[in-house]
Amino acid sequence: MPARTLGQEGAPGKDGLPKATSAQPWKIFYGARSVDSLSYPHSKVVHAARRQLETDHWQIYAVDSARGVVISKWRALGHPLLALFMGKVRMRCAVHIQPLGPNRSLITFRADIASHGDLTANPLFGEAKRAYSEAAQEYLIKVRQYLNDNRRG
Repeated sequence: MPARTLGQEGAPGKDGLPKATSAQPWKIFYGARSVDSLSYPHSKVVHAARRQLETDHWQIYAVDSARGVVISKWRALGHPLLALFMGKVRMRCAVHIQPLGPNRSLITFRADIASHGDLTANPLFGEAKRAYSEAAQEYLIKVRQYLNDNRRG
């Protein structure tokens, strides 16, 4: 069930998601999670997770290193064809890192989509989710590669 964010339509809030009217609230669809375990300490994975989002041109909304959370700002759907047929759609990335021991971490990447409309009825929603799922897998591969390339004692 999508969460609703209410407010006035207007300038983006500090998290980048424009305020919505009560007549057209944002409906947030939380994406499927992509998970990987890494043989690195929690703090190094948090750093690598943030770095990779920034490398992929995402602006960071929040980082809580102690809790292992990195959240990007919302941004407009970048694919012109999907945007044409899906309307005003925003997306963001949420990364959670959980320590599994002193040198082991679990990283979970989730891609969220927000829209004023009911995207579940849109035939392109599945394509958008598939594209985001592929991007999530690539993100995890890049984080692992960065950590392996920069392994230090």
